[in-house]
Amino acid sequence: MTATISRINENYTIALPSTLMKLVKIKESETVHIFEVSGKIIIQKSDTLTVANDPTRKTIDELFEGYNEDYEPIQIDWGAPVGKELW
Repeated sequence: MTATISRINENYTIALPSTLMKLVKIKESETVHIFEVSGKIIIQKSDTLTVANDPTRKTIDELFEGYNEDYEPIQIDWGAPVGKELW
């Protein structure tokens, strides 16, 4: 399957065939997530994207990779509750 990329002002568009949309069960006006993974554009239904399967989300090990500093936790005063927070 091939498609042509078009340009409207500063944005790019692509026409997705209705057969493909039916196959992946995405309807017109439905919200999707679009992201890049290893040079590929991924389009995923919003209701199927979770923290566990989000390829753009990094693990704690990835976030702190190469961090060699000493860490000293500090106490932060966030102020008094303003709503229904549990303290």
